[in-house]
Amino acid sequence: MVDHVALIGTGDMGQGLLDRMIKAGLKVTAFDVSKDNLDAAKSIGAEIAASAAAAAKGQHIIHLLVRTDDQVLAAALGPGGALEGAEAGSILILHSTIMPETTRKVAAAAEKKGVTVIDSPITAVPRRVHAGEATFLVGGPDDVVAEIRPHLEALGKQVCHFGPLTSGNVAKICKNLTNGIERVMLSECARIASAGGLDAGQFLDMARSISTGAAVMTWDRVFDIKDRKAVVKPLEPDDILLSKDVQHAEALAKSFGLDLPLTSGAAATARRWLEGKDG
Repeated sequence: MVDHVALIGTGDMGQGLLDRMIKAGLKVTAFDVSKDNLDAAKSIGAEIAASAAAAAKGQHIIHLLVRTDDQVLAAALGPGGALEGAEAGSILILHSTIMPETTRKVAAAAEKKGVTVIDSPITAVPRRVHAGEATFLVGGPDDVVAEIRPHLEALGKQVCHFGPLTSGNVAKICKNLTNGIERVMLSECARIASAGGLDAGQFLDMARSISTGAAVMTWDRVFDIKDRKAVVKPLEPDDILLSKDVQHAEALAKSFGLDLPLTSGAAATARRWLEGKDG
């Protein structure tokens, strides 16, 4: 186990991760472009570096946790970036929710310096990261992931290694879709309800009172896993009725003159399921 690491990016999520590092007994050298974020990191117990390169210098494990793809590229590859200071044999862990192509760009540049890149997005909000409840969604070589697994396990509750580099990126984007799409769905449902003369608040309260929870909690009722792929099970009578009703929702929205892409897409998938096709 390492006893000293670098952390580049000490915003809300970064401060949560930093807090876990300090509680795990690690020394941390940190950098952020924001003075306020650096001051907060110092108050938690980090040593402050003048640049990402300076933070990375001499560290075997370098954590990078910023917000956007462009920020990742700048923090890793730009002037004064992490790879400028990282040494051969070190491991750069990318925790941001980014596109796989961004990870591959960083990895290609890192390979020239003998640095290994691991993608390890975090599934948790800052307060849960502070509480040690982060789940790390990891992509990268088996041997390197095995090396850093104890380190990550000391910072959160779970490490899920999905496969080669960028597997973690794909897992995180899909995981966030399961949450984000529910908000879009609720927005479209509320618009249909309002267009039909209902009080949206009353409708949403009713829906909440009878909700059976997120569909992902009972995904195995809907899918079988075959050759690592999710295959829709044969529809039960209730599923057939629900698939029909999703199409009713599309027809109702259109009758009100509403353009609701998610509802239309759901109806198209429901039609495919009724035809015995995977959607």
